[in-house]
Parts: sequence; C-alpha cells; structure tokens
Amino acid sequence: MNIAALILAAGEARRFGRPKQLLPWGREQTILSSVIGKARAAPGITSVNVVLGAWFSEISGSLQTALRPVNVIRNRDWQVGMFSSIKIGLIEINNRIKNGTGNKKIDGIIVLLGDMPFITTATLNRFVKTISPADPHPLIAVEAGRPAHPYLIRPAHIGKILSLSGESGIRPFIEKEFPKARKIEVEKSIGRRDIDTWEGYFKHRPPDSAAVIPPPPNY
Repeated sequence: MNIAALILAAGEARRFGRPKQLLPWGREQTILSSVIGKARAAPGITSVNVVLGAWFSEISGSLQTALRPVNVIRNRDWQVGMFSSIKIGLIEINNRIKNGTGNKKIDGIIVLLGDMPFITTATLNRFVKTISPADPHPLIAVEAGRPAHPYLIRPAHIGKILSLSGESGIRPFIEKEFPKARKIEVEKSIGRRDIDTWEGYFKHRPPDSAAVIPPPPNY
C-alpha cells in the first residue's frame, strides 16, 4: 500500500503573532518540521504534501531543509479556513493521480494537522498497517469514542469531499462515514490536541526546545 500524507499548515495562528509552525519543538526541530519528519519516517507513506498559506515566505525560507523532500502546495485562499487547504491539497494529489505523475499509485491519503507535533510515527504506522485494498471505507482516528485526527481517505472519496460546500468544513463527510469507517484508537490527548495558545506551547513542548520569547500582550 502506498499512502500520501497531506499536512495542513496554512493557518495564520493570529494569537501567536508569528508563524506557529516555526516555534522550536525539541532539539533542532520546529512544530511543523517535527510533523513532517514523523510522516516521512512512517513506512508506507511514500509522499508527503504540505499546504502552506499564511507566512508562506517565512516558513518556506526557514524550513528549506525539511521542505526540500516534500511537495509544497500554496493555498492563497488560506483566510477562508482549513477546508480550503484540504480542498487544494486533494485537488493537487488528484491531478497527480490522473496525470500519472509520481512513481507509485496512491492507495490512500492520510490528513494531518501541521500543529500536532504529538502525533507519533507509531500511530501513523497503525494506519498504514490497517488499510486494506478490500475495504473501501476511510480510516478515522478515535479518542474516547469521538472522531479525531488524523484520518485516512481513499482516492475514491476525493470527489465526495470536493463536492461539499465548505461551510462546515469536512465534518459532514466524517460524520457520514464514521459509522462504517475503520477506527484507529489514538493515544490519550493526541487526536484532538494541538498547539493553540502560548500557555499550551510552553506547557507541552519538549524540555530541550530552543528558547523563545512570546510577543507582549496586545501586540
């Protein structure tokens, strides 16, 4: 099975006052490069696609090494919301499938959030090992019985997702498919936890992370 990873990292992170994706996360890593590294390390994930939008120049300039082996997709409509990044990412991957570009057929697309450095390669491996050619349904992470991140869709699902209005994001697709989807139980506080505040960042970041000074209140 050959899986493409789609990492959504186009958000502005307005409350941080700077690119959240570039905040230090462990030794010589950032939040985004950590997610990219875990996706690249997962056997079965044969291509990694990263959607950037806000702070495009800053992120692409600072993470040249991490981004060099991945396919960077620019979302110029990032202000519209996360679904715009899902849409442009799936369109790009779908075009590659139709045009036969790339070395291998894509059997599934695992969608990850770029501000979820808590995700582990082991969790991604569980998705890769669970996917089956005979099962057409998506794989969805579950935490305490509720849908969480990440989730894995099939190429056949792309048309259904792109047909959504976008008003509720991808939620209508997830809710409709959830009863028959394969569920992957994820580690506690991983599937629905991301870095949304400075407090959360300093509380959860690895102790060997580089020093960083947040902007003053009301920046």
